[in-house]
Amino acid sequence: MEEELAKKAEVLKNLALVSSAQSDYDASLGYAESALELYEKLGDKQNVFRMHLKIQQLYMMGGAWDGAREDKALKHLEVIAAIVEKDTDDVEKGAIYQRTAHLYLHRGQPSTALAWAQRAVDLFARLGVPMGTRLKAASSLGISLTYTGLIDEGVTYNENIWGPVVKKGNPLVIGILGQQITLSLALVRDIPRAREWGEKALPETAKAGPLFEGFLRRPLALVYALSGEVTKAHETCQVVQALESQTLQGCHFEDTAGIGLHYIRQGEWDRAREYLERATSAYQDRNCLAAVGACSLALGSLNLEMGNHPKAEELLLKSLGICRNGGNVIFELWGLPVLAELYLKMGQTEKAAEYVDRGFELMKPDQNWYGLPAPMYLAKGMLATARKDWGTAAESFDKAIQINRQYQLPWDEAKTLYERGLMYLSRGRKVDRDKAHKDLDEALAIFQKVGAKKDVEKVLRKKKMLGA
Repeated sequence: MEEELAKKAEVLKNLALVSSAQSDYDASLGYAESALELYEKLGDKQNVFRMHLKIQQLYMMGGAWDGAREDKALKHLEVIAAIVEKDTDDVEKGAIYQRTAHLYLHRGQPSTALAWAQRAVDLFARLGVPMGTRLKAASSLGISLTYTGLIDEGVTYNENIWGPVVKKGNPLVIGILGQQITLSLALVRDIPRAREWGEKALPETAKAGPLFEGFLRRPLALVYALSGEVTKAHETCQVVQALESQTLQGCHFEDTAGIGLHYIRQGEWDRAREYLERATSAYQDRNCLAAVGACSLALGSLNLEMGNHPKAEELLLKSLGICRNGGNVIFELWGLPVLAELYLKMGQTEKAAEYVDRGFELMKPDQNWYGLPAPMYLAKGMLATARKDWGTAAESFDKAIQINRQYQLPWDEAKTLYERGLMYLSRGRKVDRDKAHKDLDEALAIFQKVGAKKDVEKVLRKKKMLGA
């Protein structure tokens, strides 16, 4: 009986491999799952391992689903990791740990990814495996450190392995690492370094074809949206959308929202909503929560601009929940100031204060947070304005403007100038009127330069009300 089951399982395993090679992923999955069931009955540990491995590969790479079913893949990866846990250390065991770490990054859980990546790197170190073999594990460790708030440690770690990665010449690893360095720097709002890395890494990945090019185009779209480089942003968004019209395969993190952010800032709100809603649906289906959280934040910000506060609150809290559940400190700092602004507009000052306080608690004073404090200082200034705490408001706005200029964030600078102008008007001293006009004029000039049509209209309406 066991011999018959073993033969049947072997046939099913081979059919799974052949079907996969012929790109018939649904058939391959069916054969692999049937083979797995038989191997489990037989107690054949080695083939149980092989079938779990094959199934997770199908869920992660299956073109039949245009990319992946990551939640299903994770289940099989965790089973595989449990199987090999007591085995002797080897390269394959380390690779399993690395894959698990990378998949948790897709799920928006960098704190869990960090633990798996550290296990992989430690295992490879114990084996004395050359750096070239363990680069993917190292890159997962680097970005996980950054996401969890250890910015310098994470970015430096990944920058230091760039040379060995390029020398090794694996386009997939080059693309992943280039994306992770560029995205990390974009998310901490260090635009000069993010742009430099993205534009340096892009030619290396583009050599390997469109799929690999997308690894760098997505974070560069976010970089250009933040930097206000309108022509570059528009061209990059067009390239990314053309790639995505063919396939959604690849690594999609918070940079997925870069296209939507560009359209929001350009005042193309319908176009932004259409893209972000479509992306949210696609990545929710894949359970790629890193992308879902970012798209939810962008959609929430759009609804805030449109005055749809209940919908904005729903989306922003969804994004915040993903960040907090996954230990993503960096992206939580993107959401907190937007939530504070929302509650200020809803007249809930104390609730806004909770989010401002949370942001400054996260930013521990003993490390560099790059451009991330700027939106928090903007929110603090707006909160202080609502409380008529003019000294705190002016100081906070000044700090936000200085940081935005340092890290080349013109749209954010213009928004802060606009809000500081409103603060001067609210304070109402005779000298403040001239200061308000100056800030509004400066904000208008920047918004015009970066093509922010809706923001230009907003400033012009305010100036008209003031008789300017």
